[in-house]
Amino acid sequence: MKLDPRALVGPLAAMLLLALTLQQTLDALQRSGAWGGRANRGGKSSAESPYVRIEQELTRRNADPQGPADRNPFEYAPVRNIVQNPARPPRPRPIPVAPKPVLTAIIFDQDPRALVRFDGRDYTVRNNTLFAEYRVVRITRDEVVLDKGGESLVLKRPVGGS
Repeated sequence: MKLDPRALVGPLAAMLLLALTLQQTLDALQRSGAWGGRANRGGKSSAESPYVRIEQELTRRNADPQGPADRNPFEYAPVRNIVQNPARPPRPRPIPVAPKPVLTAIIFDQDPRALVRFDGRDYTVRNNTLFAEYRVVRITRDEVVLDKGGESLVLKRPVGGS
């Protein structure tokens, strides 16, 4: 039986890669102190805690007598003078206006109806019907009377074009 050198290249490369990975992992574990060899047992870890610097800084600040005094959280802080630009007074914000229904047309016969546009929609209404938050009280030849929470709103018939 003859061995082909090309067939051995893949397994040899895999073994080399495995040995390299194992060697780097063991070295990293020993350096971190998580898995120390005989030299590290019983001794301090060579890696410094990430919180040591923060603890030293806090200790130094607390020992510094010229640092800011502790503030009482139950007292008001001193008020700072805030200068506003007097040349440009703040603009008042617009007050949002609720849309109102608009009477588009009235059909006055034995059963009067009206076409009302409200909030981007068209409603065909009759006496004592509800649409959106309005109730139709009555429809006459020239106007439609609506009720919203006890307040009356009168919509007049649109005037014809020129």
